[in-house]
Amino acid sequence: MQPIRSMAVVVNPLKSGAEELAQRIIDQAVLKGVKTNRISEYPLNLHSLDGYDVCCVIGGDGTILGAVPEAARSDTPILGVNLGKLGFLASYIPEEIQSHILPILDGDYHLDERSLIEAHFDGEPISHLALNDVVIKSTSINLMRLQVFEANKPIAEYSCDGLIFATPTGSTAYNLSAGGPILHPQNCSIAMTPICAHTLSNRSFIFPDEAELRVESATPDQGSSVSISVDGRPLTSCHSMFPFHIRMAKQRMRLIHAADYSHYKMLRTKLKWM
Repeated sequence: MQPIRSMAVVVNPLKSGAEELAQRIIDQAVLKGVKTNRISEYPLNLHSLDGYDVCCVIGGDGTILGAVPEAARSDTPILGVNLGKLGFLASYIPEEIQSHILPILDGDYHLDERSLIEAHFDGEPISHLALNDVVIKSTSINLMRLQVFEANKPIAEYSCDGLIFATPTGSTAYNLSAGGPILHPQNCSIAMTPICAHTLSNRSFIFPDEAELRVESATPDQGSSVSISVDGRPLTSCHSMFPFHIRMAKQRMRLIHAADYSHYKMLRTKLKWM
């Protein structure tokens, strides 16, 4: 791969040891003549990654997700260093990155392209990007009644606590906890999983990459008791909550992994299969 000549370093200051680790990485990069910029605010501001070859994120998966919209917009790969609990998105732990950062800067790494979900409210010109998932949930004790359509063709009406729309990357997050399937990240599809559905036959549904999904409320006054989040970030809008539109995004997210990275090994380790 191409050597890295400029790097933004996004640090989660709430993670123990993150500041010190970031400084060690920056010091090594500077010795290699790499331009660096330290960022301690996330989600990232617009244009904060313009002109950088890579975005090194030091924190947990939540910190990485906060960098995704801007990284996707600027087409900047993310190098994740895990200081969180599970770390499905981060390829390196602190002990590894310190010995790997110089080879990475020299171009010894693998780029893993991941699909993104694009979601927006009806009539809203701005789309919201998700690397993991879009979640529609009830904020009350009552079941939601949601209707789902694909290209104007009705699929089903769900009585449930909510719906999860997950990318293959996000299939091991909330989707998995709700009983949804694990998808290989090289798939380009959307997994829709009901949350605590009232009807037992309401199971996960896998949509192809060209699917245009629309979610509507089957209850007229339901909007006030609904929350919608994109990669854990709650959405607010001046528009009506429904209809809500979901599809695969044209943009892709690139993650930096070691040359010998194995997705199956990562799953075995994180999910304790062996």
